Amino acid sequence: METRADAFRLPGENSPYWIQYPLDIRQQFRLLCKHGERVRLWYGPADSIVSVVLEVRDNGELVFDVGPDARTNQRLLAAPDVLLSGMVDGVELKCALGPLREVVHQGLPAFLSALPKRLHRLQRREFHRMPIPVGHAARCEIPAALPAAGRPAPRVPATLIDISLGGVAIEMPTGTSLTWETGLRLPECRLQLDDMGVISADLEVRHIDEIHTRSGHVRRKVGCLFVRLSAGAENLLQRYITRLELDRRNLG
Repeated sequence: METRADAFRLPGENSPYWIQYPLDIRQQFRLLCKHGERVRLWYGPADSIVSVVLEVRDNGELVFDVGPDARTNQRLLAAPDVLLSGMVDGVELKCALGPLREVVHQGLPAFLSALPKRLHRLQRREFHRMPIPVGHAARCEIPAALPAAGRPAPRVPATLIDISLGGVAIEMPTGTSLTWETGLRLPECRLQLDDMGVISADLEVRHIDEIHTRSGHVRRKVGCLFVRLSAGAENLLQRYITRLELDRRNLG
């Protein structure tokens, strides 16, 4: 498990996961901004605030939200070096931002940073997403509405698109009264992992994307994070993902 000191420490110069092309770096920050992913801005081994990327400007400048505490914000502005750590779609991002400046964004205070010269982008194996092959019996059931007065809500099926130890992507189902938005919590979802068993977990919506098919239809892909996953469920999920990997290699 990564400690605070690890988060404040950048990977070594020889790591193969550094990207240095400005367009590639800008794209990663645009993903953070689009998905509303939280990042940490570190100004010491044990000192940081949680923020989000509010804007990626055409010139590469990055706008971040400020923290709730004014004194902490001032310490962050006074720091000669600021490090960023975050994650988008299971990919860990780290970089040095240098000193921040205070600006006004849409009438509210914000932090401004130049685009970093390089960004460390590490795809962790435990969050590697595996697509669900056509013909597999894996499926997901989610609540059709949020539970009320302690009563469980009826469930509706949702097509599984991909799966990882970090979460799942599903096709937005019809027949629900849910307001689909980032942060929506879906309690007690059921995942049938082919013939291997069923796991129950809470899901949190992290991003919603539109997929345009060749036939002209629009599908809505909902990326969800596992909020609560027991050790037994995680073990079953790992075995299922391993099976998918083996099946894909055998077909290849």
